[in-house]
Amino acid sequence: MGDSLVIASTKPTFVSSLKTTIAKHPAAAFLVFFYVTGWIFFLPALLGTSGFGLLAYDLPPQPSILALTLVGLAGGAFLVTRIADGKEGVRELRSRYFTWRTGPQWYLLALFGAPLLLLVGAAVVQGTGILGTFGANLPQFLPNYVLQVVLIALLISLWEETGWMAFLTARWQKRFGPVLASLMVAPLFGLGHFPLLFLAGGLTDSGRLTASEVPEYVFYLLVLFAVPVRLILTWVFNSTGGSLPLVALLHASFDVTASAAILTGFYPGVDGRLMYFGLAIVAIGVLVVTRGRLGYCQPSAPTIPSAIPAPSPVPLS
Repeated sequence: MGDSLVIASTKPTFVSSLKTTIAKHPAAAFLVFFYVTGWIFFLPALLGTSGFGLLAYDLPPQPSILALTLVGLAGGAFLVTRIADGKEGVRELRSRYFTWRTGPQWYLLALFGAPLLLLVGAAVVQGTGILGTFGANLPQFLPNYVLQVVLIALLISLWEETGWMAFLTARWQKRFGPVLASLMVAPLFGLGHFPLLFLAGGLTDSGRLTASEVPEYVFYLLVLFAVPVRLILTWVFNSTGGSLPLVALLHASFDVTASAAILTGFYPGVDGRLMYFGLAIVAIGVLVVTRGRLGYCQPSAPTIPSAIPAPSPVPLS
């Protein structure tokens, strides 16, 4: 009787088994948590008239996006980190929010790299006339654009990159290197946007995607958009000592520059997809210049103290 009680009391519970599995496979646990919560959060909007039209209400995707970034990405990253790495891991992850002291060139790149890249691309494709048009609207562009970037960075990108960059990419690049880690994260990052394919205004401000446009946007999400963006963000993250604020600003600048409000107001007649082609060229350049390191410094292995030499024999008198 006593022996059976001891055996029963030491049998692992479901919760303890789950924690053990998460600790062994933190990246997989994070991804499962994110994708499951993602479809749950998007379900109300998908059921409405903007989605599949099963219910007679219209719910925009923005509340679902905000909830998913806070709970599915940032929340999932902290939850899995707490189970897998303990309090020290949570402390290290949280410190990324306060890693902001870096060179001013990185802030200039994060804020103005994307609109400048699109402007150069537009000038190459459409001629230099657009430079004069953009310059005339520059006093209106700067406050409008910067305000949107900072707002998106604080509400969305900071929490989004907590999961994708500070948790998943940072963890994987220790095992696979920065390039392979970024390439692995890229399609997973793109897959997280898939519910938006079925929502009017989810991926484009022009409304619902047609059936012929879906394969094109899937290619953007998984390859053309995702791969250059992840490579460039990894480079900035590593080069700034793991700064989440810088990564969030840069990510937000991509989203704002390609938005309909900025394009129609300050880049008349310019296709926002030019920016993504430009990012691909920049990503290739970064890979060449950094020789594939993307600013990453492999943590040095702890030195093992050498054996203490045996004491010299004491001569006999």
